Amino acid sequence: MDIADINRISQIDVQMSNLQNAIQGRRRTLNFLLLSVRTQDPARKEARIAAAREDISDLERRLQALRTEKEELVVRVATFGVPENH
Repeated sequence: MDIADINRISQIDVQMSNLQNAIQGRRRTLNFLLLSVRTQDPARKEARIAAAREDISDLERRLQALRTEKEELVVRVATFGVPENH
């Protein structure tokens, strides 16, 4: 373990926050599309809904991967500790 693990944990926190914000934004878009009654092209609306759902799924997968990586790093840091000369 080195200080790089601790720095990476910090980076992961920032990335997770960014992903959570992106997920919330996509969910707002999806909700808007689902609630919108007026549309000129129903097929286009359905395509946008499907794309928003896929985007949310992709973002959630990335978020879960970051959570897993963070958990592994936290265990490593807790197990091996931080070098005292850093």
